Amino acid sequence: MKFHLVFISLIVLACGNDIKNPKFPKDELYSSSIVGLLKLLEMEKQVMVHVKGFGDALQEKLDTLKLHLKTIDRKPYTTQAGKDKYISNPLKAFSLIRRLREDWIRLQIYTKTKPGTHELEAMKKLLERKQTAEDMQEGLRGLSRIEQTYDLKAEDISQGRLQDKEFNKELSLRDCLAIANHKYQSGDYTRAAIWYRQAIKHKDEPNSEVYNEALGKPAAGMRRKYAMACLMHTSRIRNPSLNHKELQAEVDEILREMSSINLEKYVRQLLEQNVDELLKEEERNRPPATNHDLGCRGHFQKRTNLCCRYNFTTTPFLRLAPLKMEEINHDPYIVMYHNMISDHEIEQMKRMSVNMSNAFSGAPSKNQTESIEIVARVVWLRKITPFVERINQRITDMTGFDVSEFPAIQVANFGLGNYFKPHYDYMYGNRIKKNSIDGLGDRMGSIIFYTGDVPQGGNTVFPEIQVAIEPQKGNALFWYNILDDGTPDPRSLHSVCPVIVGSRWTITKWLHMSSQMFIKPCSPKKNLHYKA
Repeated sequence: MKFHLVFISLIVLACGNDIKNPKFPKDELYSSSIVGLLKLLEMEKQVMVHVKGFGDALQEKLDTLKLHLKTIDRKPYTTQAGKDKYISNPLKAFSLIRRLREDWIRLQIYTKTKPGTHELEAMKKLLERKQTAEDMQEGLRGLSRIEQTYDLKAEDISQGRLQDKEFNKELSLRDCLAIANHKYQSGDYTRAAIWYRQAIKHKDEPNSEVYNEALGKPAAGMRRKYAMACLMHTSRIRNPSLNHKELQAEVDEILREMSSINLEKYVRQLLEQNVDELLKEEERNRPPATNHDLGCRGHFQKRTNLCCRYNFTTTPFLRLAPLKMEEINHDPYIVMYHNMISDHEIEQMKRMSVNMSNAFSGAPSKNQTESIEIVARVVWLRKITPFVERINQRITDMTGFDVSEFPAIQVANFGLGNYFKPHYDYMYGNRIKKNSIDGLGDRMGSIIFYTGDVPQGGNTVFPEIQVAIEPQKGNALFWYNILDDGTPDPRSLHSVCPVIVGSRWTITKWLHMSSQMFIKPCSPKKNLHYKA
């Protein structure tokens, strides 16, 4: 039996280590997975330990200096008589001469020593491994994706409200300003103005003066940036054909002619306006929400003609241990199997998922027009272990299909605001090459095991038929990508919503046609139903 090792081209998620393109970084992007973010958390913990060690070393030096001052037997004499009495004592006079000749010179040398050098060097090495600029941009894109996909307000996000959930975390002034700058640079001037406004109205943080002395003053130039974003927003509405450079030149000319007093008056007028007016204006000028967005927001109509039942017919084993099956959609056929993987097996999966790679929504090609985005971190479990064998046997029990031709499974972990744009799993465009799956055939079906806790976001959406599925831990989702006559089913278009809260782990398996030739014979093509 052949075992095809054509993993990269078989993956819907193209792995970054195999893409030789500067736009596709090989280094780990921490924001692209919860696994990576946990590494950042541990890194910050180590930095904090070294900062504390450095502070302790400084404190020890300060304590030494204070202790030396204490050891000097000298009172703060204020009268000339007192000073005369002190210095007329020969022992005290000698000690004074010796201290100035020896102790104070040595103490001066001591003050020039650099305490905590080891801690500073350790911090330097740690921070040299910090996230790259691209990683920072990816984190900003992820947060912006959450805001826009779920239609959240900047004020709510900054105050720790995500949808209807309250979190004990508010964004700092610097956080808000970084988001505003990112949105301005990406051409979203309306939301940039809203975030600059949020930063300006941000309440003073505890010990802000100390932070500003160490980290710099974030508010410098912020009001001018707010005015600039508002002017860019207005200019774009008035002249939608102008590009960023042309808009910027127009706004720069307006600001050059505006005195600092008039600029401050303009900013105050803007701050007095209701932000809802800006939001309504932004809503009028943005494109309508896509079915992907609506599915993520939970706006699809609930189906009423579905049921749950036990499947005890797919394989003989199910007569002894039937599977809990929930109908998701009749045509095309989509079902959810419940309790298909245990918590113990999920922990085993995570331990096996080492050396994960950056994953992208496609592979680069000449004359690339479609944007390719970072999706997650992925790894193929190629070695045939008892765990992999159990997963493959359960897939056979769910579907009745043969998976021995290609037993490897793919594990993925999503990060900050990661999502997967609408796509097909069958061959199309540049994502999957026919010669890459030679001998296996097209992907006739797909299975996703949900192996992480995702309280908010992370739904699997089928935009064409308006179906959205929550990623319930332990469950497995199965659907067909190919019609009974062997042609692609465009209704299998699907996407993954941005993860808001939680760690979205998945196991993915694609079922190829060649192995199922005598298990699932072809049937005549029927009319397609897109919406129930």
